[in-house]
Amino acid sequence: MFDFLRHWFQGNTTAPSDTTSGTPAEGVSQPSPTAPGTGIHYDPLLPQRLLDDHRRIESLFADMVAAAHVRDVVRLRQALDGFATALRGHLLTENVRFYVYLQHTLGSDAENTALVHGFRREMQQIGRVLGDFLQRHGERETWDEAGWSRLSRELAELAPVLTKRIETEETILYPLYLPPQA
Repeated sequence: MFDFLRHWFQGNTTAPSDTTSGTPAEGVSQPSPTAPGTGIHYDPLLPQRLLDDHRRIESLFADMVAAAHVRDVVRLRQALDGFATALRGHLLTENVRFYVYLQHTLGSDAENTALVHGFRREMQQIGRVLGDFLQRHGERETWDEAGWSRLSRELAELAPVLTKRIETEETILYPLYLPPQA
């Protein structure tokens, strides 16, 4: 069971061989070179997984906005829980598999290394803000007018920040994720 976690953290997404054909499961990447000085493998499927995470996060954020608009507590709690889970998983993947990999593979490129470091710091700040938001509203017992108003105001403030961050990651940061040079 823990082999899965070890493989995930190392970036090894290789599936066990099919016992009948000896081939890896379909859609699973093969072992690849590691980032210099790490055990983190290049994963050609990682950028698409991160893009898929973004679509899920955007969808759950839209569900929160819609639930707040109609003041549906049950739907809001589901969206908050789903958003929290998706966001935490995405941030963990980015921090462990993406940023560390990039910092090691771009080590000799000072300009891009500084860019990646800046993105990582900024994402940590955004993650803290989103974590505070999720804690504040996810643990709310009762919803009065002030609570709904605050939630709606905060969602309106977070939407452009989240949108801009996702667009920036997808257009500037993710294209930097390449196999290490031999």
